[in-house]
Amino acid sequence: MAKVLVVDDSLFTRLNICKMLEEAGHETLEAGNGREGLEKAISGKPDVILSDLLMPELDGIGFLTALREQGIGLPVIILSADIQETKRQQCLSLGSAGFIAKPPPKKEVQELICRVLADGAA
Repeated sequence: MAKVLVVDDSLFTRLNICKMLEEAGHETLEAGNGREGLEKAISGKPDVILSDLLMPELDGIGFLTALREQGIGLPVIILSADIQETKRQQCLSLGSAGFIAKPPPKKEVQELICRVLADGAA
C-alpha cells in the first residue's frame, strides 16, 4: 500500500482521513498547514499527498506551487469545501491529480488514490 501525507489545518479532518486511509492499509503522515506539509513531503517521502486548500501559513495553492517550484512531482489530491469550478481548474493547472469535495467519501478517496498510484506506475 501507499504512504499518504495528509495536509489539513483541521485536526478532526486529519484524524478522520488518516483513519480511513489506515483502515485501507495505507501508512499516513500528517501536517497542519502547507509549510509543514512541504517539509514532510521532502522528509517523509510519501507516495501521494491529500491536501486542503484553505489553511494558515501556506494555503493549498501556495503548497502546490511550492512543491512544483522545488521539483517535487508527487501526485497531490485536493480535498476542499470550496467546490467552485474556477478553484478546481486552478488546482488542476498547477498539477493536482484530483479534486474531492469535503467531507470526502471514503470510497472516492480510496479509488482516486489507487488510480493515481496506478497512473504513476504506468
